[in-house]
Amino acid sequence: MNATASVINLKNLRWCLLLLAGALIASGGIVGAILYYGQQADTAYKQALAHQNQTRARLLRANDDEREIREKIAIYQEILRQGRTESERRLDWVETLRGIKASRRLLGLDYEISPQRPLDEKVVASGGYSFLVSPMKLEMPLLHEGDLLGLLADLSNQVHALVSVRSCRIERVADSAAQAAHLKAFCEIDWITLQEKT
Repeated sequence: MNATASVINLKNLRWCLLLLAGALIASGGIVGAILYYGQQADTAYKQALAHQNQTRARLLRANDDEREIREKIAIYQEILRQGRTESERRLDWVETLRGIKASRRLLGLDYEISPQRPLDEKVVASGGYSFLVSPMKLEMPLLHEGDLLGLLADLSNQVHALVSVRSCRIERVADSAAQAAHLKAFCEIDWITLQEKT
């Protein structure tokens, strides 16, 4: 009976070992599947995160572009409001210079406005517009530097053009005892307008 019992126990043990081996194989397969699908899910998550970051970056760029366009529209509307897109008005500019000379009681004002030309081939305005410049050379005797600064401020406020000072130098007058002015200014000024291309 002992021999029979031990044979039965060996058979049972064999079945138990086979079941255990099967369970271990199945567990290994499950663990492998879990690791595989976990890695797939992690890769998919990282791809989704990268896509989300790219989408966020595109949205930020779009917002920046929109803000920049709004700023440019505001600048353009201000240029229109100031009348800086009108054609060159030399007679008005000359009258403005005369008026400033009289109102500020300047000692003198000599100027020469050159013919209008494109501002710069590298500077291009979009939307069918172009920048044009009328260079002006200016000489004027000064009691003090404030005369020149006042003239430039008045020009910027009164003319329908962008007044851009390219260069200015002030020199002391050699024989100022015989003259009221002690200084003389020499300036190069650009009158810039934005005009529609025809």
